[in-house]
Amino acid sequence: MLLPFLQACFNKNRLQLLWQAPVASQEQPIVQDGIVYVTGIRAGHPEESRRLFALDALTGQEKWVSADSVYEVYGVSGGSVFFKNMAKHLVQLDTQTGEKLHETEDDSAQIVHCVVSGDTMFIINASQQVVAIDNRRNEVLWRRQLPFGPGADTELQITGNQIIASGNFRNPEEQFGMIWSLDAATGAEQWHFEAPEPHDYAPLKLYVFPPWVLATNTAPTNLGTHVLDLQTGKELYPRIYAFAFRGYRENTAYASNGAFDLKTGQRIGDSNTWVPASFVYKGVAWARKISSVGAGESFFLRNEYDGDYTGRRDWTNTPPNSVIEGADLQTGKPVKGTKIFKFTQFSEPVESGGILYHSSIAVMKEGTSGVWAYRLPGVK
Repeated sequence: MLLPFLQACFNKNRLQLLWQAPVASQEQPIVQDGIVYVTGIRAGHPEESRRLFALDALTGQEKWVSADSVYEVYGVSGGSVFFKNMAKHLVQLDTQTGEKLHETEDDSAQIVHCVVSGDTMFIINASQQVVAIDNRRNEVLWRRQLPFGPGADTELQITGNQIIASGNFRNPEEQFGMIWSLDAATGAEQWHFEAPEPHDYAPLKLYVFPPWVLATNTAPTNLGTHVLDLQTGKELYPRIYAFAFRGYRENTAYASNGAFDLKTGQRIGDSNTWVPASFVYKGVAWARKISSVGAGESFFLRNEYDGDYTGRRDWTNTPPNSVIEGADLQTGKPVKGTKIFKFTQFSEPVESGGILYHSSIAVMKEGTSGVWAYRLPGVK
């Protein structure tokens, strides 16, 4: 048996499991102010509907569970957590107690997109308005109408003091994508961009990698990405043939068809094997990797909640297991003692206070469902 001080030295350089909570989920946890929020069901209870669980971030102890079933969680702001329930009503709960503070009476306040910054929530609603709401005072700070019709494809992101919103302009003759940069404090327009000809019916997919905004035209016949200056909205060079971006680091954007230098727009290498980091902590990039099994290989598959076997099936690009692992940020080589491997489907990991959190649903006999917390290497 190792002496205590040797054991401590050994553990310092390895992941240390702190706790595991029996909540089956594939949703990335939200961690804020000492609470872990995750949507799922109690492991082993497939008859239950999805609810929002609040767990103590240090112990995993359950603080409360929402009474409402959950369709989508929007975020935490101003001492409240906001989500859409299965009736499509907006629900507001107290973060400490889970007490319901408000619920809309119908789905007229439908939120299409939502981002949270501090005590302010920014949304695009079903009326194609961008709205800023102070969640502590329950007060609308500003509202801006976008020139889009019902059902338009829209997106919303926030970076610093800028709100980046996109959507499709439509009239009988044509349709094209547009992007706005709005001042987060006032809603005032800073700039807007209109996709140049040839116009088509595809929306612009947004990726914000400061100091750039990437806007991908998703039409198969007109596929390509506009690279814009975040501060001015100016297109920096002719669009590049790149799409489905998976990450960004040090002026390089990683797409499904290669890596691109955003200063020049030039392709600089293939990225088929590149895995984007979920977060970087003390020089180590942490990422989820999914192992796939080729068609024709069969496994016993169990119900992912209660463990009952459902027979054999062929897996086609379906992940029977997941790995979370840390890699040296300079060399890209795996760091010893950082691998988490189970026959489960993992969420993306998230870091808070030197602790890695993720959720999982078991898909094979050896797997275990739960929300997991690990102390990262180098953290006391």
